[in-house]
Formats: sequence, C-alpha cells, structure tokens
Amino acid sequence: MVNGSARSRGWTVRLDFSGGRLVTAWVEGVPQGTVRQFDGGFTYVSGVEVSPGGSVSLRFHLERASHTPRECTVDGVRCTGL
Repeated sequence: MVNGSARSRGWTVRLDFSGGRLVTAWVEGVPQGTVRQFDGGFTYVSGVEVSPGGSVSLRFHLERASHTPRECTVDGVRCTGL
C-alpha cells in the first residue's frame, strides 16, 4: 500500500478469496495490526501509520484458496495492479 496523501495515516485492507483459509497476515518490521476473518476472506487493520509518500507490504499466507482475490479494497477503494 502506498500513502498518496499529505499526512500520515492508518489503513484497512479487505481481501475476499474463493475457498481456502487464512493462516496468517503480517507487515514486516512494524507493529502488527489486527486480523479479522470472515467467510471467504479477511480484513487487516494497520498497526502503524504510513508517512506521506511511504509504503508498506502486507503479506499473507492462505491455504487452498484461489491465486487472485475476488475482491480487494484499501480503505474502501478498489485495489489495482493485482
């Protein structure tokens, strides 16, 4: 995720997958956020703010899920580049 705003901010990612289950989700080298699972996906609420122009990589491990999410949003805005 890239913060294109002029201020530091937290973020929330929602990913929906066909089948499978979430094993873990994390951002390397920073305080961890909160993961909430639901049928077919999960939400990850950041544990740290990202500075203006900064970025973080959310990593996750799924079992038996499709390779591409059915839906992906960051703060309610559809993801691009998947």
